[in-house]
Amino acid sequence: MMRKLTIILIFLISCVLKTSSQMDPLYTQFMTNPFLINPALAGTYPYYQIISNSRLQWAGITDAPITNVISMFGPTVTQPMGLGGYIMHDVYGMTSKTTFNVSYAYNYSIAEDLKISMGLALGLFQFKIDGGGSTEYPDPVYAGGTYTQFGPDATLGFYLYSSIYHVGLSMTNLLGNKINIGSDTTITGLSRFKQHVYLHGGYKYLITRELSVEPTVIFRKVGATPLQMDFNVRVWYGKRQWENNKLWGGLSFRSQDAVTLMIGFTYQRKIEIGYSYDIGINKLRIAHNGSHELMLGFKFNDIKEY
Repeated sequence: MMRKLTIILIFLISCVLKTSSQMDPLYTQFMTNPFLINPALAGTYPYYQIISNSRLQWAGITDAPITNVISMFGPTVTQPMGLGGYIMHDVYGMTSKTTFNVSYAYNYSIAEDLKISMGLALGLFQFKIDGGGSTEYPDPVYAGGTYTQFGPDATLGFYLYSSIYHVGLSMTNLLGNKINIGSDTTITGLSRFKQHVYLHGGYKYLITRELSVEPTVIFRKVGATPLQMDFNVRVWYGKRQWENNKLWGGLSFRSQDAVTLMIGFTYQRKIEIGYSYDIGINKLRIAHNGSHELMLGFKFNDIKEY
């Protein structure tokens, strides 16, 4: 029986750690907060901002992934630098990962309307397995106890940007931390947090003073897994009499996974809310009711000129 449980545990943890969409949390609205995957975004705006992202993936599946994260980042007043950080909690079944990161970025002007930023995030993570309610087996992995592991975390990023377009490249899980499971030495070092490489970019087309279109794209690559792509298009609309209020909506396509409907609203250029609903297009779609994601953001007053 013990050996059967060991095999089941290996299968479950492998599913969590070796699936690209679960090693790093997945964000449909990445374009609203690319700082979560690229620390070079810190300091690229003239103000500090706080953004919260909450995601329920695969609604209707028991113990489906749930991700909650809150981030804050912005520029220094006198230097071409940025600071930031975030706290993230990602849970999937009996496993969870909590991460705390702080970031530093240096911004360099290449031309009048073109800058490059380089950023590094350092932090700590807690990886946790909840053994459930059983007390039949003494090992904390199999019994009702809990296995917890702490370790360092790091992300490196680069970001090229202007007033109308941007391109970024980043790598997360730089240290490739090994996950050691329980006291059974036959499965110690079961897996690692693999490095994730992200290439992302976007462009803003100003059609009229009231209407603009913003396509964005992101490519994700994890080890030998297939390349995954998200392609999004958001349309912004704001009448002159609305002053600084804008409404946006959009569509997204994620290869091998989902199509998405998105809608959002910006109030006085200070408060932004966004909602997205993913509709599955792969074989897993028959088992769930889609994925929901909510974004809330607040922008402080400008503290420097750009």
